Amino acid sequence: MKALLLLLVLTTHAAAQPVKVAFCDGMTRIARGGAAPTAATHTLHAARGEWEPLQIVVTATPEQLKTIQVLATGIGKNDSDALLPAPKVLREHYVRVSKSTPMAPLPPGDYADALVPLDMPAQELSGTEVVNQPYWVDVFVPYTAAPGAYSGEVRFQFADGTKAIASYALNVWDFDLPVVPKLRTSIMTTVRHVAQVHGLEYHDNAPSLAHAGLLNAYYDLLAEHRLSVDQIYGSYPDAGTGKLDEAKVERALRKHLLHRHCNSIGLPIWPQWPFKDPLGEDRAAAMSYVAQWMKLLAKIHCESRGYVIMGDLDEPNDAAAYATVRRWGEFFNEVEKKHGVRVPLHVTEQPTPDKAAWGSLNGAVDIWVPHFSEVWKDMEWAGGKHDIALRRQAGDEVWAYAALVQMPVAWEQQHGRPKQLASSYPPVWALDYPPMAHRIVGWLFPKHGITGFDYWDTIFAAEGVDVWEDAATFKTPDGATYNGDGSYIYPATEKRQGRDAPVASMRLKWLRETVEDYDYLMLARQLGLEDEARRITAKFARGFGDWDDNSDALQEARKLLGALIESAQHRKQAAASQGGGAR
Repeated sequence: MKALLLLLVLTTHAAAQPVKVAFCDGMTRIARGGAAPTAATHTLHAARGEWEPLQIVVTATPEQLKTIQVLATGIGKNDSDALLPAPKVLREHYVRVSKSTPMAPLPPGDYADALVPLDMPAQELSGTEVVNQPYWVDVFVPYTAAPGAYSGEVRFQFADGTKAIASYALNVWDFDLPVVPKLRTSIMTTVRHVAQVHGLEYHDNAPSLAHAGLLNAYYDLLAEHRLSVDQIYGSYPDAGTGKLDEAKVERALRKHLLHRHCNSIGLPIWPQWPFKDPLGEDRAAAMSYVAQWMKLLAKIHCESRGYVIMGDLDEPNDAAAYATVRRWGEFFNEVEKKHGVRVPLHVTEQPTPDKAAWGSLNGAVDIWVPHFSEVWKDMEWAGGKHDIALRRQAGDEVWAYAALVQMPVAWEQQHGRPKQLASSYPPVWALDYPPMAHRIVGWLFPKHGITGFDYWDTIFAAEGVDVWEDAATFKTPDGATYNGDGSYIYPATEKRQGRDAPVASMRLKWLRETVEDYDYLMLARQLGLEDEARRITAKFARGFGDWDDNSDALQEARKLLGALIESAQHRKQAAASQGGGAR
C-alpha cells in the first residue's frame, strides 16, 4: 500500500528558509500571511462522476516561489495497478477587498479567489518574509473507476533547488453521480459581454472564429462545474427574419445538452428580437419560431430541459410590469395549445406580489425564481403565506437566486438589526462572506422543493474595476460596494496572461460542490433514504434562516450520506441478483 503520510524530501541551501507544505480542504480560505495549515495528510471521498477538491499550501519566501515547478501524478489504486487521471492543479490568485460588502462578516483584506492555470504568469510577490501560496487541486473520478482506496501525489520543485512531495488519499464510493446534474441552473454569460471583456470585435449573430471559440470555452467551463449557461449563441435564429437553420441549431443543442450534459437551456427571444412585434403583428410568426425551436429539443429527447428566460421580464416591480409578464405568459400558453409543445416561462419573482393591486402571475409563470430572502419570508417566517408550496402543488417549478444583500425587514427585526451577519441569514454570495454561504444552498433547497438557481452574470465589473486586483465588482449609486457580485469567472487575456480564456474562481468551485451536494441528497431520496438524509442535514442546515457556518459538519454529513448511499446501492444490487437467480 502506498504511504498516505506527507513526505517531504528537502535539499535546501544552507541559507535558505525551510519550505513548508501542508494540506487543507476546499472550504478553507488561506491568508497570504500569518499561520498556515499544518495537516500532513488529507483524505478525499468522492463518487464516480464527481469532482472533489483539496488545497496544498506552500509556505516559503517570494524568492523560493519564483519559477516553482508543480507536477501532479496519476492517482493509483492501493491494491491494484489501476490509475485515475492526474488532478488539475491551479494556483490561487489574491484580490483585494478594500471596502466591505454591506453587513459582511469578514474584514477587508486580500482574498484568494481566482484559480489560475500553472502555465499563466504568477502573481508578483516581493519581500523576504515567508508567505503562503495555496494551490487548488481538483480531483475527478471517472465513471469507469473501481471503488476503494487510492493515493496521489503533487510534487514541487522550487527555484533554490528545494523539493517537496505531498501525498494524499482518495476513497472512491461505489456509486455514480448522475451524468446530468439534478439541480437546474441558469447562469447568464452573454455573447456581447464576452467579446467586450476580451477586447474582441462583436458581430450580431455571427461571432468571429476567435469569439466563437471563446464562447465555447465559457460554456465548457460552466458545464465542467455542473452549471448551465442561460442561452447559447449557436441556437439563435436569423436576426433579420427569425428563421431557424434547423441543422445548425440542432448541432448546437446536441453539443450543449448531450455532450456537455447541461440540464437547462433558454429559448432565444426578447420583446423586439428576432421579431419587432411578437405579441402583435408578428404573433403568428413568433409562435411558429418558438414551437420550431422547442420541437428541436424534443427531437433530441431534451424537451424537459428547455425554458424561456427573458431579462426584460425579470423582477417585475409595478402593475405595468406584472401586466407585461401576463401578456407574455398568455403568448406562450397559446403556443403550447396551438403547437403541442411545452414552453415554461421563467421569471425572477416570488409568487406573492409586493402589492396585491398588481394582480397575480399565476398561470402566466411556470418557473418562479424568488430571491433567497423571499424564500425565507414566504416559507420560514411566521407571517409567510407559503405561496411557494402552493405553486409547487399546482405543478409549477420553483428555483431561487442570489443578488446583493437583501435581508427582509422581518428577519432583521428578529435578529436585532445586526450590523454584521454571522450565520442563519438568507445566503449572500459575495467574496467577503464565508464559503458556507455559497455551499449551504444545495442542502437547503430540498426542504422547500426548490429545484434550480439563477445567477445574473459571471464576468461583470463596475467601470474602471480591474477584477484581477480589485474585488469591488458591483457598486450602487448610494456608495455601497458588493465584492465579487456578478463575477465568478476571471477573463484572462492575450495581453495579460498570454491567451484569452475563462479562469474559474474558488466561488465557482463552491457552486459546483453545492450542485453535487444536491445530487447526493436526490440519490438518497431515490433510494428511500430521505428521512436519514433529513436528519443528517438538520445537524447544520435547517432552513434559509437557520444554518451553521460549520464546514466540518458539512464534510462529515457528506461522508455519512456517501456511506448510506453506497450501502443502499449494495443492498439493492444484492436483491436484484437474488431475484435474477430465482428466475
